[in-house]
Amino acid sequence: MGTIHLLHTNDIHSHFENWPRISRYLLAGQAMYDESFTFDIGDAIDRLHPLTEATQGLSNVALMNDVHYDGVTIGNNEGLVFSHDTMNHLYDNANFDVLLANLKEMPHDTQPKWAKNYKILTTKDDTKIGVIGLTAPYQLTYPALGWEPIAVDATLDKYLPVLRNQVDIILLLSHLGLPTDEHIAQKYDIDVIMGAHTHHLLPQGKMVNGTLLAAAGRYGENVGDITLTIKDHRIIHKSAITTPTYELAENDDDYKTIRGWIAKGRELLEQQYVCTLPREITPDEQVYDGLRALRQYYYNVPVSMISTGMFSEELPKGKLSRYELLESMPHAINPMLINISGEKLFSLLRSIDEQMTNLAQYPMKGSGFRGKIFGYMRFDGIDRQKNGEVLYNGEAIDKGKLYKIATLDHYKWISFFPDVAQAPAKIELNLLLRELMANYYANKYKDN
Repeated sequence: MGTIHLLHTNDIHSHFENWPRISRYLLAGQAMYDESFTFDIGDAIDRLHPLTEATQGLSNVALMNDVHYDGVTIGNNEGLVFSHDTMNHLYDNANFDVLLANLKEMPHDTQPKWAKNYKILTTKDDTKIGVIGLTAPYQLTYPALGWEPIAVDATLDKYLPVLRNQVDIILLLSHLGLPTDEHIAQKYDIDVIMGAHTHHLLPQGKMVNGTLLAAAGRYGENVGDITLTIKDHRIIHKSAITTPTYELAENDDDYKTIRGWIAKGRELLEQQYVCTLPREITPDEQVYDGLRALRQYYYNVPVSMISTGMFSEELPKGKLSRYELLESMPHAINPMLINISGEKLFSLLRSIDEQMTNLAQYPMKGSGFRGKIFGYMRFDGIDRQKNGEVLYNGEAIDKGKLYKIATLDHYKWISFFPDVAQAPAKIELNLLLRELMANYYANKYKDN
């Protein structure tokens, strides 16, 4: 009889303020336990942190190397926030395996060179453990970046029989969310699912149809530890716990280390010069600059739409670098062009009017948003007359006609505006809002 510990993290999102304690916990567990394996379940990276932004995630991989992960999978903040080329080199220097069975490289649906479908670990008593990784298969967005997402059930139907013929135990690294994990547990013979994506915390795990589900919340606020008791190469008992990071001891130099990562990221980003601003630009002014930037990007489309909460900090007079733009626009949000009927446009405007009082101070979270509140929706090219008539680029709206609006993909993923969610859209996944604004300001102030 033997015991194996599975240490796990998930959805850290570049919250480096917790990393010194997390890394010590993982290394201490590896040293203390007779046998252990360590995993991360995706969204370790988030471009809201200056060092992550400046290094395009390579700093995160370097820190992960220090704790000797046995396997990781990716989340949408790796797969959907970096360009195809950046993603292809993100793990060049990783000392761990990336496990990802349901994302293929287009156009030939080949396995990405930086990932494996699964791996097989062998314990000291020769028990074989198969580990497979899955990420949320965003069908509407991954293909635009050159990746083909494969459905979860189809992937498991393909690989689980292959693994079962070779191993005694199967672990799933699931960046799919708790509802999907529960579905998988009901349908498939998997021993342990380590979960992520929906930021769920399972302090003592959750048993579903004989499968142990485990998850450690978000932002590195907890670390997970699963215990497997093995006899004759079979699990006879399994349990899970999470430990709050705030309960872990701090070292005297933790604060200095954490501040050092921020300072290094800032230093690198400040070296990326954009332009020289002749005056301070307030967040409110950035809203209208954003509206103009969207219209220009889409070849002077007549109308643009953006919410005031997208801009949170002033841009100071003088040298503008990528650092100031990150501070004001930390979001993983992209430009989007939608086609909407006149009838649906009227419906959208009514919906905005009905919700604006609540949304003005709504503490928005998720869907790429990294700011504070949603704010007010602003338009360029939509005019409301005193008699109630609404004009699109100076002309009355025809309910049967199609209209273009340049906006942001964020509004497609949130639940407030179904008319936007349902509208045909082209999303520029290779361009973040702050990169759009960098190009706009560089062109506008190029002679300064």
